[in-house]
Amino acid sequence: MAEDSTPGRAPLIWGLVFVVAMFGTGFGARFAHLSGFWTMVVMLPPMLLLIPMIRSAERSGNLSGCTSPALKRYNRRGLIWAFSYVAALFFAISVNDALKPEGPLLWLIAVLPALPIVYFVWALYRYLVEETDEYLKMRYVTHALFGLGLLLVVATVWGFLESFKVVPHVESWMTVPVWAIGLGVAQIWQRVRGS
Repeated sequence: MAEDSTPGRAPLIWGLVFVVAMFGTGFGARFAHLSGFWTMVVMLPPMLLLIPMIRSAERSGNLSGCTSPALKRYNRRGLIWAFSYVAALFFAISVNDALKPEGPLLWLIAVLPALPIVYFVWALYRYLVEETDEYLKMRYVTHALFGLGLLLVVATVWGFLESFKVVPHVESWMTVPVWAIGLGVAQIWQRVRGS
C-alpha cells in the first residue's frame, strides 16, 4: 500500500472533527439546559477525539521527520492537561451548584479549574527545556507567539469595545481558549503551507 503523500491531512481532519464536536455538543448541552454534571457527561465523547487527533499528528510527524521524544512527552502532558481541565471545571461547577459553598471552600472550588492551567504552563516550559531539535523548538515558539499575538489583539479590541459599552463583559478565563485557538490556527497554517 502506498504511503499518503499528504501526511498532514489526517491531523487537520481530526482537529476539525474535534472542534465541530466540541462546539456542537456545547451548544446542544446549552440548548437542552443540561446541568453541570450532565454537560460533563455529554462533553466527554468529543474530548476523547483528542486521543486519535494527537496520535494522527504524531504519525504525521514521524512520516515528515518532524517529531521528537520531547514532543511526544509534551503531547501526553497536553492530554493530561486537557482532561484534567475539563474534569476540574465541571467538578467545580457541579459542586458549586449543589452545595452553594461560602468562604474558603468557595475559594478552593473557584480556583480548582485554574490548577490544570498551571500544569499546562509547566508542560510548555518542560517541552522547551527538553526539546533538543532547534527547528522544532523554533516552530513551537512561533506558534505560541502567534497565539499570544491573537490573544493580545482580541483582548485589547474587546476591552475597548467593552469600555464603550458596545459589547458585554467576557470573563478573563477566556484567555486560555483564545490563546489555544491561536496556537492551533498557527499549526494548521504551517501544515497547509507545508513548511
